[in-house]
Amino acid sequence: MTKLSISNACIVDDDPFWTGMLSQILLEIGVKNITNFDSGNDFLKDTNKAELIFLDYQMDNMDGLEVLALLRKTNPSIKVVFCTSVEDLSVAMKALNLGSVDFLLKSNINAKEVSTILGELYSS
Repeated sequence: MTKLSISNACIVDDDPFWTGMLSQILLEIGVKNITNFDSGNDFLKDTNKAELIFLDYQMDNMDGLEVLALLRKTNPSIKVVFCTSVEDLSVAMKALNLGSVDFLLKSNINAKEVSTILGELYSS
């Protein structure tokens, strides 16, 4: 597993267990600063905190697809990895069509998977 040099990442998710697990993995692979938001609304008020976003699909008030669509209007270049526990190809396709750079199933979360995704994003 390669250490990466990513300065700032955000996790937008209302599940504290998932957020804690992903935060630990990101720290282990070299992400220096991680900011957590438990709603899309809170995140959209402060999108300048990160170069990389892990965005959950199922959240109260506004789902991840809605957050991603709004984010793309103001910040089209930020890297977004869409995360969900929903194994639905149509959700993945919608996220990718809206500009997500990758898709992560929460059931597949481990340091190797996250490191592989980020290695592909930051190797080019």
